[in-house]
Amino acid sequence: MKLGDDKEEIIVELENYVMLSPDALPLDEKNKETLQAIMAKDPLALIEYWSIDPDYDGETFRSQWQDYRDNTANDSDPYHVVRSTRLIVPKIHRKRTICVRAVDVFGFESVIVKEIP
Repeated sequence: MKLGDDKEEIIVELENYVMLSPDALPLDEKNKETLQAIMAKDPLALIEYWSIDPDYDGETFRSQWQDYRDNTANDSDPYHVVRSTRLIVPKIHRKRTICVRAVDVFGFESVIVKEIP
């Protein structure tokens, strides 16, 4: 893909997801064991949706891209979110701050902020 001088490509990939307190969930022992098995095998399977603000200002999250379960526009799997995406964004001549927000199937939210040169 050829980009103009005023655009750049950003690749964002989910690598892992860690649930901070699975023991706090109101699950019986059988379901806790099932959850722990999923967390060990495929922790990203717990993501309900995620979104990206490629120009995060540190205060207000402005989603410019998102994927969620049942969204088959990004891939054909209705049970998982995509694990990576490519964004075409306006080129800026300073550090770019990207914020990625993910929400799991239990409603817990995770936020990662990263600066790139």
